[in-house]
Amino acid sequence: MTDEIIYSGTGTADSNSIPDNPESSALISAILSSDNIINEELYLFRQWAFICECAIRHIHNMDTFATGSRIDCSSSPSSDDDQMIQMKDTEVTCEEDFKVNQAGNVMITITKDSPPGYTLLRIHKLSDDLQRHETKSCLESCIQSDGAFYLSSDRYLRYVMNLIAGMDKYSPLSFHAGESLRHGPCVMLNYGDHGMDSDMGIALRCSAWPKESIEWISRKRKSNWPDEILIEKIKKMPCHVLPVGHPSSENCHQEWRFAFVLPERELIWNFNDVQIQCFVIFKTLKKEILDKISTDEINSFHLKTILFWLSEEIIHWDEVNLIDNVKKCLSFLNKSIQERHLSHYFFKSRNLFAEKLKDEPVRTRLSSEILNIQKNVLQCFLNCKWRYKYENGYLLTLRILLQEQRQSNFLDIGRTVLQITNWKFRRNKNTHARSLSMEVIMGIMFLQTNVDSLIKVAEEVADQLKDTLMGTFALKFLSIRVGMLCLVEAKRTADKDARQHFVSEAKCFFVTGFEPDDLAATMYLLSYHYQARNYKVIGKFITDLLCKRIAIPYKGTPGLVTCGNRTLLSPDMDETVTEKDMENDVAFDVIFSSMDISCVPPAIQYECALLEGRCNWSFCSINPLVYVCYVQFQVAFNQKELEQQRYAVEHLKKMVLYVENGEENFIRLPVELHRHYNILGYCYCLMNDQTNAIKWFVKSLEACPTVGNAAVYQLCIAIYSSGYLFSNLK
Repeated sequence: MTDEIIYSGTGTADSNSIPDNPESSALISAILSSDNIINEELYLFRQWAFICECAIRHIHNMDTFATGSRIDCSSSPSSDDDQMIQMKDTEVTCEEDFKVNQAGNVMITITKDSPPGYTLLRIHKLSDDLQRHETKSCLESCIQSDGAFYLSSDRYLRYVMNLIAGMDKYSPLSFHAGESLRHGPCVMLNYGDHGMDSDMGIALRCSAWPKESIEWISRKRKSNWPDEILIEKIKKMPCHVLPVGHPSSENCHQEWRFAFVLPERELIWNFNDVQIQCFVIFKTLKKEILDKISTDEINSFHLKTILFWLSEEIIHWDEVNLIDNVKKCLSFLNKSIQERHLSHYFFKSRNLFAEKLKDEPVRTRLSSEILNIQKNVLQCFLNCKWRYKYENGYLLTLRILLQEQRQSNFLDIGRTVLQITNWKFRRNKNTHARSLSMEVIMGIMFLQTNVDSLIKVAEEVADQLKDTLMGTFALKFLSIRVGMLCLVEAKRTADKDARQHFVSEAKCFFVTGFEPDDLAATMYLLSYHYQARNYKVIGKFITDLLCKRIAIPYKGTPGLVTCGNRTLLSPDMDETVTEKDMENDVAFDVIFSSMDISCVPPAIQYECALLEGRCNWSFCSINPLVYVCYVQFQVAFNQKELEQQRYAVEHLKKMVLYVENGEENFIRLPVELHRHYNILGYCYCLMNDQTNAIKWFVKSLEACPTVGNAAVYQLCIAIYSSGYLFSNLK
């Protein structure tokens, strides 16, 4: 049976329906908890977001904030990658809070003629630095009205869209977005080849909350949620204005909308287990059932808003009340649909349904479907096929067993699922923290950067997350990257003493970075020894590694690609190794950037040389076992050991095929396999075996037909060296 259970409609309850009683509610809560839909997971997302935002701020001088389903446990394979960009050097204030000495671009809110939750921005002053994009965007977005200058939201967003599109022209072809589109207050980039969109909300920071929102701080709450500590924390967070006006306003193209992105995110991160599970079930029912009636009327923000309001009212958020609380959310939604009114959580007078649900037949159908769902919430949820981006083995198994054993008791099947000890379902916390920390660090730090910037990131991460797994592993990955940059500096430095200092520093950083991944992490130290020509050290390491019969869980390049189909790696390529032989470790790809070209072995230099500009992505990923086999060959070649070269190239070939031919991994496409073929082709070139070299370069181009593929250039060299062209000209 497939892992996607076909939804069969809500229908009505029958004799085999699963009862929505407290016992069933507690069981489905336990199933979702086993699949890590819990507050502990939200805590990891908080750390993930902190590291990401910290790295972008120090490395790229941008203030960004992760938002959306990526950080709230509700992400699906088709979810967008959402973020908010806070424009620098620009602040929004009201006349009462204006400070004469405010620097940069200063805007004054004018709310009297705008609908609730919206405002005009009157330009009070602009920065003296007219060459900065932050100031240019304001200059080009000015509109004069009644003797004053206002900032047009429409013009402002158009300027930023053009700016982002201009930057994207220099993105690599392998990660080039399609046309940038406007999506409300966001710039949407479509990465079709990667099956994802990226919504970038453009925001200006407000120096204070609007007056109407101040009531949230002292609002009477039946449940004492959020508590006083959380309220004190949130009220210090800024709100923002986004470049989108009210659709029915005559000033729509000039207006800006107040947004409380950071306070709302903080509230979600403070949900308990049952609250976040309630949201996930609520969102699943909406996406799977209600979206079939209308996809545009109700969105995830509406659901979060409902959950916020009900969290102030509902006292008991525990497992036995989970399904009952989902029903309360559905009732709240149904009432809001019928009345066409849903108050914004922080700005009560703003009606989120003001321009929605105008079609009465649609409202009637939605209301009717909600009533049907409420008859048997749990059954409807388990009929859904919507899958999450992260592991949900327990829930998926439960759904499959319920389909196969229709006459069996739900409670009996559920309890059986909870007792499953299959290693695939029990997530290793260390491995998960390693993968998340590498994912967030890797995609940022392998762009153009320097040691000082990475040190600033490391200091802030150490200060805020020093006692967490995510923080610990992020610091390890940063240490490895700093080590590589030290090697680069050593290559650039003419002074002998300074060069030796950088080399020593590099080794120390590599040793510090071992812990996140004892397989790939050692590859960077291997690169160090290769540059130092410590061939005996390399030989001993390779011999010890390649004779190991162990199974190491393989995660590829977390968040992006897997180099092949293997989920387990065995250094001795034994196909019989299983999870029983598993070592308590994890393997990632070896990753190099364009900056590393001077301190990597020759075959990798070809890959690094094409990483800049538009030819390819900003880093290349190599399977660690392929890399170690290649280094084994390169050392033999450098030492002119012909017999060892023949052995090493055959061993490399077997490893490339071993990595390629593993069990199918459906999570990510193996888009980087062509680099393995290029490395093997390069080795054949060095051995003057141009026939095999050409064969592997052609295979590489078949796997990745782009000018960013180094095989284009290596193939030309191989053909020229073989004399093929000249023999055909005679």
